[in-house]
Amino acid sequence: MKKQIIGLMLLCGGAFLGSCEEKSRVDELRDFIEQVKEEGSDYTEKQWEEANEKFGSLLEKAEEMKNLTPEEWEEIGRLQGEYAATAFKNQAGKTLEKAGAIINGFLEGLSEGEEKGESN
Repeated sequence: MKKQIIGLMLLCGGAFLGSCEEKSRVDELRDFIEQVKEEGSDYTEKQWEEANEKFGSLLEKAEEMKNLTPEEWEEIGRLQGEYAATAFKNQAGKTLEKAGAIINGFLEGLSEGEEKGESN
């Protein structure tokens, strides 16, 4: 009888640990996205490349988990959206700043060219 009780306890403990493992992977993805949201505005292009690679790796791990609940799948989808929005906001903002600087320089070059043309 004791062996059956111990066996049952081990089985329940294994199931409990298995569910914690799955949850910790979703938590790991969530924690990473929170970190990117906090620090992403200061990332260089190389850091964004590294962050994108890590996100892809964490996402693959999460999607490979078996027996995910519909709520966990929904959470993974929500986290994907959060990361995409954060990455776009930060990366597009830097690209727009560069484009603005290029346009300003171009316009200055045009106005200088016109001034030189008028003086000749």
